[in-house]
Amino acid sequence: MRDGETLAALRARIKAGGLDEGPAWPAVGLDAGADTQGDVLPGGLASGALHELQPATPADIGAATGFALGLASRLLAQRPGPLLWGLPSTRGWREGQLYPVGLAAFGIDPDRVVQVEVKKTADLLWSLEEALDHPSLAVVVGLLPEGDRLYDFTASRRLAMRAARHGATVLLLGPAPVFDMATAASSRWSLAALASRPVPHVGQAVPGLGPPRWQARLVKSRKGLLDAWDLEWNHETLSFRLAAPLADRAPLRRTGTLARRPTAA
Repeated sequence: MRDGETLAALRARIKAGGLDEGPAWPAVGLDAGADTQGDVLPGGLASGALHELQPATPADIGAATGFALGLASRLLAQRPGPLLWGLPSTRGWREGQLYPVGLAAFGIDPDRVVQVEVKKTADLLWSLEEALDHPSLAVVVGLLPEGDRLYDFTASRRLAMRAARHGATVLLLGPAPVFDMATAASSRWSLAALASRPVPHVGQAVPGLGPPRWQARLVKSRKGLLDAWDLEWNHETLSFRLAAPLADRAPLRRTGTLARRPTAA
């Protein structure tokens, strides 16, 4: 058998065995304007693919969850459809539970969200796979528990193939040890919370909290290029933008009481 025939036969066997990569889906820009990621992520985040998100420290799980919502918002803007949010019931009310007001801050309609809670990691991975076979689904988010060992290369490969088949994008969140292996993910991110930009309010002496910020480190990419960015969520454009550095200045201190203006006699 000639080389060309051998290659064609291998492709046919791969496709017959359910290992077809599927069509190429358009990338989704993380920002609304210029490509802040440059040559590292040309065009943005790959859709119809699997992406892994891990908190830089255990305390950054909230930051990683917020980053996942930001990515989901960008993906939903390009591909209309439901968002599946899957998590183990063992996480309880502290981690992973969605708050409608918080979803609105990321431009996500709560009516488009389907939340699934399961007891076992095996059931979670199964539900994510089954959901990806639904052609109208846009985004699938799964929260893996700490100490999980069921998620491996085979599980990631199954998720990646099903995502590529129909175009839905998978975002998996889990502590760093869960992803301490080779997987079929297109990218892997390490997320840490950054101090938000203070926002002044009229009539208030103390400024309020600004939009969320992250230190986003791309620690794995199929494109081979890695980098890190300080990103901020833009509530107006519902997109990420590069975060301007905060001014390093001493806090204002009050000295004494306010002097009274003399009144006219």
